[in-house]
Amino acid sequence: MVSLVLLCISGFGSAQVSAAINPGNEIKYNIKPDFFNESKIIDVFLATKKDEVKIYYFDTVNKAFLGADYNHRLRVYKDSNKIDITYKKRFLNTPLNEAIAITQDHGFTGNESNYKFELDIKGGKKNFAVSRKESLKETTKVSFNEVDTEAAKKLILDNAPKKIQNWDTESWYNNTLAQSVVYGPAKATTYKGSYAGYEADIEVWNYQGDIMVELSTKEDDASKAAVIEKLWRDKLEAEGYLSEDQRGKTAFVMEK
Repeated sequence: MVSLVLLCISGFGSAQVSAAINPGNEIKYNIKPDFFNESKIIDVFLATKKDEVKIYYFDTVNKAFLGADYNHRLRVYKDSNKIDITYKKRFLNTPLNEAIAITQDHGFTGNESNYKFELDIKGGKKNFAVSRKESLKETTKVSFNEVDTEAAKKLILDNAPKKIQNWDTESWYNNTLAQSVVYGPAKATTYKGSYAGYEADIEVWNYQGDIMVELSTKEDDASKAAVIEKLWRDKLEAEGYLSEDQRGKTAFVMEK
């Protein structure tokens, strides 16, 4: 699978847009990292530990990809030969209907089974995302124990989805990737559990001495997603779990 494109759009309401592209929803909250050690996560969320992961982002020194609303992420897993590459293309502060129109102008219909269309709901913002993930096998130069920058960049280029690679121009994309450096790795531990009656994913990220703990769940139905968003926020606030820092994971690493 390819990890693809994120088209992130802020600043629109929760009303559904009449279009062939009907996004799902992912509700996310950062919770207080000084409170949630592993035993507390297992206790509060009835959680089971899943994976230990290292996460790398690729961009130029001047963050040309990020400045043009692209994002590239590599995940490598401990005790597994699997690696994941995620490709993202984002459009910030764009109304949802305009974001969908832009996506359709770039050849998407909503029927692509290998792409994910989703609203990323976090920190009071709702970002439209179209994403594709490429799952590959580790190599001698790209694994949990070692990630060679040039070898990783070659994997990213070789597996780049054409709709992302050609979003602006292929030459710009390829040249920018060639100049990219590594941001990371962040180290993460992932868990599966539940909160307030809904399935939950919990990820604990550690990077350069800072820790971020993210609680999330997915829901296809927009009205149900709105219920979960409010329920979780109210409950997290009441229990004193909600963090004041509601950054995304990309910002946690790349805005150091």
